[in-house]
Amino acid sequence: MRILIVLLSVAAFCFAGELTLSGGVAGTSTFSGSDAETILWSQPPTGYAMASQYFDDMYPSYDSGVADDVEFATETVVNKIRWWGGYWNGSAGAPIDSPVEIYLYNDDGTGNAPTLPQHTSAIQSWMIDPGDYTEAPDGANYVVEYTFPSWVVFEAGTKYWIEIRKAFPFDPLGQYGWIQAEPIALSPCVQGFDGLGTVWWTAQTTDAAFELIWDDAVSLDRSTWAGIKAAF
Repeated sequence: MRILIVLLSVAAFCFAGELTLSGGVAGTSTFSGSDAETILWSQPPTGYAMASQYFDDMYPSYDSGVADDVEFATETVVNKIRWWGGYWNGSAGAPIDSPVEIYLYNDDGTGNAPTLPQHTSAIQSWMIDPGDYTEAPDGANYVVEYTFPSWVVFEAGTKYWIEIRKAFPFDPLGQYGWIQAEPIALSPCVQGFDGLGTVWWTAQTTDAAFELIWDDAVSLDRSTWAGIKAAF
């Protein structure tokens, strides 16, 4: 039975194409946010997509993920995140309306990577259902926005790492990745993809494209302030 499962998995690889660490089309952004937004951290897209995906049709070793760091000089509160992603290797078109996973980590103490093990060491995570975020074409790729259900507070002088990935099967939908951003702010982004020999967390030569935002138009329950701050 195990031999049969392995053969079926290999067949799936062949049908959908070869897994790669990056892909898609390099692109920049023409997107403009609303007047109600204050952009608190910005790394616009400049390159290709880096594989960051949970493949729910494969063995766990084929999980991939990209994380990038952020640090503020003063305590900073955000209520929205925006990032840029791209698709490749699929036959079903794009964008793909699938679950999104966002993880927030502490630094591992080196200044160069999040804590390990991946995902389970996160200090906060958001498992986002299809329809609870927006995604729209932006040049060669896609801009995605998600409004946090409660304020997220970043303590002053503390380095955090954010991982963003989508969850959908490789066959036939292909791959999803976080778009590269340059120049590098703080440390380069990091990636993990055991199935392709990239251990968690391996430093890359670029950053990832995202923005952290305070949006005045977003209505949040201010009573959550104390609870959310305590989580950090």
